[in-house]
Amino acid sequence: MKNNCLIITILFYFSFLQNGNTQETFLKKYISPDDKAIYSIIETDDNHLIFCGSIWTNPELTGSIGTMSKISFNGELINSENYDFTAGNSRYVKLINPSNTSGSYLLLGSEDSIGDSKSYNSVFIHSIDNELNILERRNYGLWPDSVNNPWDFEILNDTTAYILSFFKTSNSSYFLNYSLIKAHLTNGEYDYFIADGTKLSAVSSFIIDEVKKLIRVNYLRFDLAMYPWNAIANISYDLANLEEVILENEFFSQTKLAKKNDSTYFLSAAFIDDNTTQRDLGLAEYNLQDSLLKQIKFPGGNDSVTYPGSGRKNILVTSDYIWVMGWYNCLASQPPCQYESTYIMLNKLTHDLELIEQIFYGGDGVYNPNDIIETSDNHIVVVGDFFDPQAVPYNCHFDPFVLKVNSEGLIVNAQNNELPLAQEAIVFPIPGSYYLQVKLAVQHKAATLQLFDLNGRLIHTEEVSADMQRINTSTLPAGIYPYRIYAKDRVIGSGKWVKE
Repeated sequence: MKNNCLIITILFYFSFLQNGNTQETFLKKYISPDDKAIYSIIETDDNHLIFCGSIWTNPELTGSIGTMSKISFNGELINSENYDFTAGNSRYVKLINPSNTSGSYLLLGSEDSIGDSKSYNSVFIHSIDNELNILERRNYGLWPDSVNNPWDFEILNDTTAYILSFFKTSNSSYFLNYSLIKAHLTNGEYDYFIADGTKLSAVSSFIIDEVKKLIRVNYLRFDLAMYPWNAIANISYDLANLEEVILENEFFSQTKLAKKNDSTYFLSAAFIDDNTTQRDLGLAEYNLQDSLLKQIKFPGGNDSVTYPGSGRKNILVTSDYIWVMGWYNCLASQPPCQYESTYIMLNKLTHDLELIEQIFYGGDGVYNPNDIIETSDNHIVVVGDFFDPQAVPYNCHFDPFVLKVNSEGLIVNAQNNELPLAQEAIVFPIPGSYYLQVKLAVQHKAATLQLFDLNGRLIHTEEVSADMQRINTSTLPAGIYPYRIYAKDRVIGSGKWVKE
């Protein structure tokens, strides 16, 4: 009897460990010799994660091949595959786990081909399996001397895909137009719409409105003299009818769309201050008639720029909260390889758009967040790419990162104290010189900053009484200074500040 109890206890213990591993939260980088841009992530049917993007094959970022990787729920790399394609460029853009299949996923991308002394471009939606093998290939279009660079796609009724692309002809240097492709997943047929190229538009995001049976395409109008530049094209399912709407808001650029429910949708972007370089992330809610219902600004602070990431999606609607992802301390004049560190910023809101908390992650390099999803265990996952501006020798090289937090936005059971964890107060710029700034999340009104030298001696204490406070560091010698920020009898931020 005792032996049976012992066996049951051991089995329960190992079961607990296994379940604990699947619940683990983390912020991990996946270092490789390749320069990678990562755009999208999904949860698989066997409870793993797959992310995809491109490997840049030259320093000018004009050549690329598609790449994807599979990781476990606790962040361990399982395998990676690059596209088996050699003629011209290829790229992977987005993954979808469709509801009508098991163990099969849809992968959006594009590829070039060469024939008759011409270069051709096509868009594809391939099916892949859990081992990252391509099961079925579907190519749409063959554009000579033009490029349809796919940006995003969504599935309607399991059989039809709408693909949003940047469109460039051989006569233009930049992607200053967009196209919308209606692709049939069963028979390979497709239709497409190309926007008016005289309006200098850059595609941003889109959603499918199944109530009004139209596609809402969000894009930037660079030909407009005044803000907002953000336009909505309401395009019918058959691509035959288009109505353009300039939404009411105070936003600048980098806009993202997301559905809230069957009656309203969200637009996220940066608020603009014409008198400074400050940009604060915000969110606006609209009804299906494109009328503004409410908008909210997330406090960023002076000398800071917060964008909604550089990818396709930054808004996540869960049963408990609305999460809005930001790219904090972005230097708009220095993309992509800026010298100051950035943070992944998660804003947690109620469904009535009341801002509850702000949480920051990273700060040890430049993080570019590109996608956000919720997993079946109610965790939040963010994916993007990471660059270390302090690397010696300097190299503008990006690697994938994945952030997985629990349903409250926390990183728990981290085994390495050196990992950058969730922060409710941060210090920047890193590196800095004559000053540093302390940024408090919205849930804190006051805090205490402590600076230490590398021997652990406390060398400076400062009371912080504003959401953003500048502290003079001109008397400190160059070096590395660990810091801690306290509020409400606990540490709400810690890290290392570098003075040049």
